[in-house]
Amino acid sequence: MTGNFSATYAILAVFISTYLLGSAVVQAHNSCPQLQDDFNTFPNARNWDVKRLGSSVNYQLEQTIVREGAKALAIQVSGHDELDKEGNLKHELWEAPSNWCEFGHEVWYSFSFTIKGKGKPAGSTRWVIGQWKEQSGGSPFLAQRFDNGVFHITVQHNDTRQLVAKASGSFERDFSLFVNELKQLMLLERQGLRQQHDAITEADDAVSAKLSLTQLKQAIEKQDISKFPFLADPQEYKQDAEIKIHLSADPDLPDPTKGWVDMRYRIKGGLNNTGLIEIWANDKFIARITGSIGNKIKSGNLQYFKMGHYRDYDYDSFQSTLFFDRFRRGLSKEDVN
Repeated sequence: MTGNFSATYAILAVFISTYLLGSAVVQAHNSCPQLQDDFNTFPNARNWDVKRLGSSVNYQLEQTIVREGAKALAIQVSGHDELDKEGNLKHELWEAPSNWCEFGHEVWYSFSFTIKGKGKPAGSTRWVIGQWKEQSGGSPFLAQRFDNGVFHITVQHNDTRQLVAKASGSFERDFSLFVNELKQLMLLERQGLRQQHDAITEADDAVSAKLSLTQLKQAIEKQDISKFPFLADPQEYKQDAEIKIHLSADPDLPDPTKGWVDMRYRIKGGLNNTGLIEIWANDKFIARITGSIGNKIKSGNLQYFKMGHYRDYDYDSFQSTLFFDRFRRGLSKEDVN
């Protein structure tokens, strides 16, 4: 009897071990499942948390402005929308919690987006249009931003934010010309030469304030935010010896107000110099970031992605729509091509 019981117990133990091991393998395999959505139908609950898109007037399936397939997801925000409890305008599509990936594991993303109806430059309007966050919250360790209508990308290490790349945009030029014109006008008024103002303004309009490649790289290396007047929350930006930004020979990001932008990201967050992020836009390599990427204090070990509008309120007449299409997530570049 004892021998039979021992044999039965041994078989049962093997079965349980095999079952648990199999479950662990399945769980590990499914902990960051491959995702794909062309938004030909409304985002389903298996892939997405749709409760954060706002009211039904803030989203729809678009059939005209489409990157690939029959439809795209359009997410709208306006100055008349209800603010959240923190005073933000927020309409975002989140990855469903069951699909969140482990922070520190390599994940690839690709998606397409374009924006219609950007706001006028206000000088301080924070506007996040895509972000990767850790489960415990805090600032996104990687973010697509659109402060004052200029598309740019940032990384975060604890309380330090760094600008990685930006679209050429026109805000720097407009801002620079406005300041220069104002100074000239004040000078001319003091000299009683107001009639010369128009001629000087025309001359200023021929001058571009766009940074040269060398100036851009130096400004990003030093995080010299005086060269980037479009940035909201400038106090967040500073140098960090634990973040290394390696720009390509042509690191300009495309302007999403002028057409579809195809983004591809290789993402591996990590502290203690273990992080790695690589960025492509319209199949052009933009930048590689290495070092410490993420927040030190965490209550969970997962990360998630969300796309849409996370924006400060500035004026009622503001209205903009982000079109989102051809989303892919996987564990390799081949998964997201």
